[in-house]
Amino acid sequence: YAPETGLVYAQEISNEKININEADIYELDRLYGIGESFAKRIVDYRTKYGKFEVIQDIMKVNGIGEKTYNEIKDYICVE
Repeated sequence: YAPETGLVYAQEISNEKININEADIYELDRLYGIGESFAKRIVDYRTKYGKFEVIQDIMKVNGIGEKTYNEIKDYICVE
């Protein structure tokens, strides 16, 4: 839980990881540090370039760097 934003980590909501190849904007927005604008960028990237091969590929999305990746890597998957 991130008290400064009121957001919860996806894993706190569910024991399942969020599949970044299938999740919609609402699901991605639940990830700490992502928010609606990054969630939209993830969906747009996936639509334009296809599925992410590995979770590290999320860093190809404009604005998502190593810091954000490290915050969400335990809560996302590609399958």
